Amino acid sequence: MIMVHSDDKGLVLPPRVAQTQVVVIPVVKTGDDIKAVQGYAEGVYNELKAAGLGVAFDDRENYTPGHKYNHWELRGVPIRLEIGPQELAKKEVRCCKRHDLKWKQNVANVELPKTIKALLEDIHNEMYDKALQARLSHQKEVDNWKDFMAAILERNICMTPWCGVRACEETVKEKSKEESLEALQDNEDETLLTGSAKTLCIPDEYKPLPASACCFHCGKKAEKWALWGRTY
Repeated sequence: MIMVHSDDKGLVLPPRVAQTQVVVIPVVKTGDDIKAVQGYAEGVYNELKAAGLGVAFDDRENYTPGHKYNHWELRGVPIRLEIGPQELAKKEVRCCKRHDLKWKQNVANVELPKTIKALLEDIHNEMYDKALQARLSHQKEVDNWKDFMAAILERNICMTPWCGVRACEETVKEKSKEESLEALQDNEDETLLTGSAKTLCIPDEYKPLPASACCFHCGKKAEKWALWGRTY
């Protein structure tokens, strides 16, 4: 999960996994009505907490707003609500998504828990779709050893017809490692991976295996589809 979703700024947690789903941060400076802004922000916090959301209230006075943003981005909290004098005046909150740092929008403080819950569901779907597309873009279907190794060396995972025999998998592990090392010597690409390929899973849902399908490696009758790749 961390490898799939996170970025250079830290964790990016799916809402259904995150213990803290929302953080409320008062944004004030010298000259603002600090008490009023903090009171409004605390009211938002209490409303979301009462609705059953995992919410934190960061009213620490010894840190700047920017420091607090980085603090919660690093921890992967899905939604950040910024509240300053403008939000107080308009009875709004400034909403920011962790998984899409460019997305920021002011949201009216009307049925706010309902709005935030809907946004969390949207975030879950967006993260899932992005991860699924990333996986599918690196998943290749192959039925022979040559294409299998070509795909593996390009850092893909491979769906293949397979005989299901343990000895066949052990040979695939040894052979794929040997050929990867040979490719590294020929290519001189320091980023080329040289680990063994092995079965990652036997899919429950995939298209029917053709009756005439043969194992991509040993050539015997294939019994199932198998997903192969390197683990890191």
